[in-house]
Amino acid sequence: MSMTPLSASQVARTTGTDLPSTEDSTEEQDLSDFQPLGKRRLILKRFLRNRMAVLGLVLLGLIAAFAIFGHLLTPWHYTEQDFLNLGTPPSSEHWLGTNSAGADMLALLAQGARVSLMIGMVVGILTPVMSLIIGCSMAYFGGWVDRGWMWAIESLIMFPQIILIGIIMTGRGGGPMLLAFILVLFGWMPSARLIRGMALSFVDRDFIRAARFMGVSPLRIVWRHLAPNLASLAIINATTGIWGAILAEISLSFLGIGVTVPETSLGLMISQARNYLFSQPWMFWTPVLAFMLIVGALALINDGLRDALDPESKATGKARS
Repeated sequence: MSMTPLSASQVARTTGTDLPSTEDSTEEQDLSDFQPLGKRRLILKRFLRNRMAVLGLVLLGLIAAFAIFGHLLTPWHYTEQDFLNLGTPPSSEHWLGTNSAGADMLALLAQGARVSLMIGMVVGILTPVMSLIIGCSMAYFGGWVDRGWMWAIESLIMFPQIILIGIIMTGRGGGPMLLAFILVLFGWMPSARLIRGMALSFVDRDFIRAARFMGVSPLRIVWRHLAPNLASLAIINATTGIWGAILAEISLSFLGIGVTVPETSLGLMISQARNYLFSQPWMFWTPVLAFMLIVGALALINDGLRDALDPESKATGKARS
């Protein structure tokens, strides 16, 4: 009498045991290969998935490279004057033309973009850091610290800032670094007040109470436990602060209390070209287009950072199943 071999399913039913299926083993192998991403890598991956944000980052990098190395594209220094070509349109000798004083517009644009970006970066980095530290300190310490800083913020906000800026800039020669620090001095207050209000909801959380119970110093609690929870807001404020500072520099230079000669900036170039808008339009539109490119690139980066830092945002797609 011949015996037929039993299948695996029949053996499992006979013995009462379940054999691992191929799908289960494959799933277990996939889970064993899974490695969770850290917070920074996850934010970076979400940012790089946004094509428009990457385009803005590349565009800003190209503008920064031109600001640093653009003077190598022309033999003229931005302070030199070509008296044989006063207010001439773009040509083979002067690629972007010259202004009414005979200065090469390409050299002026590179120097102006470098100065404006430098002002924007200084303000865009220092202002969010000051706002984050002061706002978190106000919320954590409370009492007279909170009242003192709130009094200082309200006083500085109500102070006629443009008058003080005009007095300082005209008396000190109008250097770009001085203007940058003045913009930082008056620029951190609105963000600090906003961060203070948001930080108040974290002060009574369990992780802050645990840090206090373990004897962690107050400054360390503010810097290592409270500030990182609001760092995403500070990062977004950094990008908006950069173009806000550049716009403020352009406005102040247009009024004559910003960057002054012999230095130059995008704002000063626009101010000097306002009377030649129709007779020599390249003098006006060259710095204006450069400013528009900087603002457009920063706007794309800001949108990408906002979506990457927001865990509920679906603008960058969803993870593959």
